[in-house]
Amino acid sequence: MTASGTPVTSVAAGAVVTLTATVLAGATPVSPGRVTFCDAAGAHCEDSHLLGTAQLTSTGTATLRFIPAMGQHSYKAVFAGTTGYAISSSGSSALNVTGTHATTTAIYESGSVGNYSLTATVTGVSGVTSPSGNVSFLDTSNSGASLGSGLLAPGSPSLSWLNSQTPAAGADPQGIATADFNGDGIPDLAVADYYAGTVTILLGNGDGTFTQKAVIPDIYSAQSIVAADFNGDGIPDLAVTLSGYDSAVILLGNGDGTFTQVKYLLSTGALPEALVAADFNGDGIPDLAVANLIDNSISIFLGYGDGTFSPGPVIQVSGAPEGLAVADFNGDGKPDLAAAVANSNNGFVEVLLGDGDGNFTPATATLPVGIYPSAIVSADFNGDGIPDVAVAINSNNTLEIFLGNGDGTFYAAAQSPAAGTSPVALLSADFNADGIPDLAVADSGTVTVLLGNGDGTFTTASNNAAPGTSPNSIVTADFNGDGIPDLATANYATNSASVFLTQLKQTAAATVNGLSPSGAGSHLVDASYPGDTNYSSSVSTTVTLAGLVTPTVTVTPSTYSITTAQSLSVTITVTGTPTPTGSVTLTSGSYASAATSLSGGSTTIVIPAGA
Repeated sequence: MTASGTPVTSVAAGAVVTLTATVLAGATPVSPGRVTFCDAAGAHCEDSHLLGTAQLTSTGTATLRFIPAMGQHSYKAVFAGTTGYAISSSGSSALNVTGTHATTTAIYESGSVGNYSLTATVTGVSGVTSPSGNVSFLDTSNSGASLGSGLLAPGSPSLSWLNSQTPAAGADPQGIATADFNGDGIPDLAVADYYAGTVTILLGNGDGTFTQKAVIPDIYSAQSIVAADFNGDGIPDLAVTLSGYDSAVILLGNGDGTFTQVKYLLSTGALPEALVAADFNGDGIPDLAVANLIDNSISIFLGYGDGTFSPGPVIQVSGAPEGLAVADFNGDGKPDLAAAVANSNNGFVEVLLGDGDGNFTPATATLPVGIYPSAIVSADFNGDGIPDVAVAINSNNTLEIFLGNGDGTFYAAAQSPAAGTSPVALLSADFNADGIPDLAVADSGTVTVLLGNGDGTFTTASNNAAPGTSPNSIVTADFNGDGIPDLATANYATNSASVFLTQLKQTAAATVNGLSPSGAGSHLVDASYPGDTNYSSSVSTTVTLAGLVTPTVTVTPSTYSITTAQSLSVTITVTGTPTPTGSVTLTSGSYASAATSLSGGSTTIVIPAGA
């Protein structure tokens, strides 16, 4: 691990960290190949524990640059193996990212003079635990005198999304991809613009905003787009389907956010739609699978490692493949495919098992789903280490969840959660930082977020991102460096992309009763939170409380000399502003009168003879 070229075990929040893995066979650098960088604390190197992947260069090294979240971390690298080299893993490396999350404190009052109740809420953003410790209620009108303090009790976290920017794209954007195109450790965006025939490159600024770097021309009827390192130089490249030309094009990254187009096109089937990149033949080089709608097929292209490809097998499926997902569904270490397939009467998920040479064999049974499945994604939704799949069904606005058995077969989960209207795109990420994969579904005007329960069922989030008009595709990455995945969509009706920053808010509250500021008049009282190891300090605005007046009590006897056989009248006057009300009690030695009500601030008490 390095930061600014120096080995580190601790960095300040916001620093870009570089993880470098070296893979050797004896003293010989291994290349090509793929390295996965993981959170070493995870049981499986997948989903929320996956930091990213990188291709091995000719020196046998792979690098990943990113901004880690605050807190204690442990990272490791896993070499995926090839047909010539076995899988291997590094040891773990610890990193402490120092800093605190910002907080806001609010104060609320109830009750009346002499018996106020004060409640403080402390809200932190992007933390995985609630703010802790005590909140003090301070009288700012009396040199910050403390009225009391209360221990914070954690509440339920909440999710919302902040639309940080809606940058312009070309006409009719259909696809969107994310990777670090200029090597600064900040995710960037590439938008495939169908009618414009361009790809718009947007470079991330690290705060959830983007700056347009380039518009790549002559990418006619650009449909779907995916990022991977196709020529092994450590720089992300792009593959784009040209749906109107039954082909795909490769754009090689230059490392500064610009790209060079490979001179020839990949000839696909009719109307190529979705595409995914993975190493299908075990040579350590990314390959491509392209779903072709019209001729009901999936085209495989095998990478040479220089940005060019050779045509592989063409796999026929039973309908129009609307989406592709890649994972190892049968546990043999070789990538498989799951295709969401639609025909005129029904829909299926067809599982295609890879043999490690670039060939695929359909599994024994297809998975029936509703009419017109529109998108598919794979993740481990029930935490058993086996990939599962989720399918968006456009015709009935739901998702179908299928849980893997580990042998390439699946069974339906207990729930088919509702999605938004006419879902068209789907992805998985952990938006609430609980270690369980969630789902985000792009539909007609909204992104519906479904929070995973860890058993293959989902709960709809109380707030969803609203990207504007007609999102057609969706990607996720940490665009502002807070350690929590965010969202970006391509909006075909508004010729734009929308960026949504995930706002994971942790709130804690404390209440203190029976409070009263000392002294007459109005008192301005605030709630002060000193912070803890995860959260910074903050102070609320003030509320106005009325202080209790300290009155003057005068006792005047009717005479100053009597015998024990005589009674005595005593006038008691209580002076203050406003005129005091209530009752008084006269005491002397063992004598105590009954409580007597004041009238106009005074009263008379008669002490009987012999008392």
